[in-house]
Amino acid sequence: MDDAGPNVFGVSRRELERLRAISRLAATFAHNINQPLTAASAYLRAAQRLAGGLPKESVAPIVGALDKAVMQIMRAGQVVRSLSELVAQGEPDMTLFSVNVLIEETLSVVAAEAAEAGVSIGKRLTKDDDFIVADRVQIRHVLANLMRNAIEAMQDVPRRELLVTSTTKAAGAIRVEVRDTGCGPAGKEKADLLDLFAMRKDGMGIGLSISRAIVEAHDGRLWAKVNPEGGAIFSCDLPLRGRAFSG
Repeated sequence: MDDAGPNVFGVSRRELERLRAISRLAATFAHNINQPLTAASAYLRAAQRLAGGLPKESVAPIVGALDKAVMQIMRAGQVVRSLSELVAQGEPDMTLFSVNVLIEETLSVVAAEAAEAGVSIGKRLTKDDDFIVADRVQIRHVLANLMRNAIEAMQDVPRRELLVTSTTKAAGAIRVEVRDTGCGPAGKEKADLLDLFAMRKDGMGIGLSISRAIVEAHDGRLWAKVNPEGGAIFSCDLPLRGRAFSG
């Protein structure tokens, strides 16, 4: 039997092994990060309690810094929980599903975070074929990661607009774009994916690296460019069902 041969969905064993490798990578990250995060959170909360017993005028800046540190610990914990969900599914589960439906579901998950951050959400979804064969949990992880990073990138700008679009490409792929009006590299027309996250406040490179690995394991492509209206555009191409992507 050919080890690279396709299964009933046309997914090769080699592709499945790449997806298994991503799950193992996510498991390693989640395990190694969770314990120090828990300890750091406990220390910070203890420091908050200690500061609470001192004169307010003298500790206000310290308390503010501690509050921000706790928020970042909580955000990192959210990343770990997301990775844990990614790992919990076990073997990659390749199924046929609608990308538009998954976008709608993911937007509903991040809607409360967007509202709290004062971010308005828009969407423009294709009416053409949008079905792909992929691991649904992993692709949802990618979409949620891109949306949450977009929301966070807009926390210090007056205009806060998140736009998610899907379009069917002639190359046999569906393209999902997550556009924001947050901070971006002024004066540049193109930007490396990691560079864009590095210049954004508190960007989480781990989540992005895993997202890129997931997309590439599905024979897709993930990249970034500058939004002409300010901010960034993160684009993801994934092959449509039964079609070879030539991107």
